[in-house]
Amino acid sequence: MKAMTQQELNNFVNHFEQVLMGAQLQDVLANDRGLALSFHNRTQFWLILDLVPNTPMMLVFENQCPFKKGPKPKPVGLFLNSNAKNLYVSGFKVLSEFGRVAVLTLSNTTITCELEVRLIPKQCNLLVRAEGKTIAWEKPMDLKPAPTVENPPEPRGLVEIHQEWLGEQRQDKKPSLDPVAQWEKQKQKDLEKKRKALDEIQKQIENEKHLEWQETGNFLVANRTLEVPEHLVSFVNPRESLSWNIENTFSKSKQLVAKKDGARERLGELQKEIATLEKSQYREKQSGKSGLVDLMHKAEARGRKFVLESGALAYCGKSAADNLALLRQAKAWDYWLHLKDYPGAHAIIHRQREQEISQADIQEVASWVARESLSSKSLMVGQKVAVVMVECRFVRPIKGDKLGRVTYHSEKTFHFSLRQS
Repeated sequence: MKAMTQQELNNFVNHFEQVLMGAQLQDVLANDRGLALSFHNRTQFWLILDLVPNTPMMLVFENQCPFKKGPKPKPVGLFLNSNAKNLYVSGFKVLSEFGRVAVLTLSNTTITCELEVRLIPKQCNLLVRAEGKTIAWEKPMDLKPAPTVENPPEPRGLVEIHQEWLGEQRQDKKPSLDPVAQWEKQKQKDLEKKRKALDEIQKQIENEKHLEWQETGNFLVANRTLEVPEHLVSFVNPRESLSWNIENTFSKSKQLVAKKDGARERLGELQKEIATLEKSQYREKQSGKSGLVDLMHKAEARGRKFVLESGALAYCGKSAADNLALLRQAKAWDYWLHLKDYPGAHAIIHRQREQEISQADIQEVASWVARESLSSKSLMVGQKVAVVMVECRFVRPIKGDKLGRVTYHSEKTFHFSLRQS
């Protein structure tokens, strides 16, 4: 499915501005693809923001929502629930000077929230501004004036766009955001490209045109005339001298022979590249290339850290102050771990935003927390312990508490037996 054109976005906003004006935002659903916003204005409308990079779309459906809520909350969704829920649509416009960018304004008598929807392919994004704060679906880029499009395509109707989108949802043709699926898709593209190049190189090797150039040169040397047989006429330039043509024909022949030698070398390299690529398997980026910031250094804290097998980094502060400093510098999606119902060490698992942490890594960090929290006398191999794990966004330090205590919610509890360290 093709992304919305400028004219299609203009038509969409002009039509649904009247439909949504005054409607109240009542619910927000989020998944890896984007958001669904539920508005009520005599009837229910669902505004779909499909933020797939290559084909971003904005659609409206009445009563039923063809959009599934994801298993994990998204920061933008949480921000909208806190700052935009129960507000009313007070404006909907297109920023034509920047191209496919629309702004939806929600407000009441005291609060205003602005949603900037960028439907530019490969630069799609959603920026939400409220109460002096801004949050974005992806790292935002500076907007630039839109280039002039000559002879734009005929715009599709709103019904046609909605039907195309629904059809692709039913057939599951939308590109997956799963990193393994994306990697596999790119692998197939690379293989196809290399195999095509292999065919072209094979044709180049099998081409015998250098022999025709050589035959022409031999004829000119032997007969000392530019009157050559008909099948060699295209290799001679009658406007040039005999000596020039002799030199040119042998030079062309040598060049083609050298190209064939180079093509044979490239053929062998390409065959090895294809064989390697066919055997390759997806691997997550390791921590050395992950771009993770060292929280210990950033927080100016003391403590210990180690690298997990998944590439994530685990930290444990030396004191309550160090633990709080680490927590304040952690990302919202990082994990915080602590021994349940027992005072002791905190641990932070610093990870990439969508990075999954294996059960083995979690147990390793949980065992570390237990060993740091319990005295050596109370530690026994096989002892059962319970450790809570929660995303840092759900952890709040208790104001004024010098012991480093916190409150938290949405936690998961892991029960396991201590192993020999």
